[in-house]
Order: sequence, then C-alpha cells, then structure tokens
Amino acid sequence: MKEIKLIRLTSGEEIIGEVDDPNGDVVTIFDAIILIPAGEGKIGFMKFMPYTKANEGIPLPRRIIMFIVDPIEDLLIQFKSHKSGLSLPKLTKIISWVKIG
Repeated sequence: MKEIKLIRLTSGEEIIGEVDDPNGDVVTIFDAIILIPAGEGKIGFMKFMPYTKANEGIPLPRRIIMFIVDPIEDLLIQFKSHKSGLSLPKLTKIISWVKIG
C-alpha cells in the first residue's frame, strides 16, 4: 500500500509523493511534487522532473535521502488537490481546547 510521504534529499530538495516502501534500500516515489519556497510562509508546487514519466515511479537510493516524514494535514490536502485537479476544502477546527480552572 502506498503512503504519502515528504522526503528531504541530501541536495536540500523536498518532495512529496506516494511511496511504496519508505524503509527500503531504494525508495520509489510516485507522482512526486517538489516543494518550492514562495515567499513568507508560502510554498509552491511543481511536478518533480516534469519532462519524464515520473508518475510511473522514480527510484531514490537511500544514500541520497536525509529523512522521510509524514506531511501535515494541510500539505496532504494540497497534494491531493494538485494531483486530482480538484479544489479541496481547507480543514476547519471543530473542537477548540479551553483550559478550565
């Protein structure tokens, strides 16, 4: 089963995509999108290696990966929206915590 993960490469690039085995010697990422800083607190998306058939999977040797982490929910929503071409609603908090006493 593929999981959506955020991968930091030794080159400093950060990519998000579907990963089938995040613990293997070679990590294959599908539908990869590179995150690009776009000003104060903003991130831009660009297809990773757009001139290739990257959606068929890009094998990344473990030696070029610094770490693999789970993205925050807002980033997941943006990734799914970018991938599907649909505009998905932002998360809203239903419960807020109030300290009593």
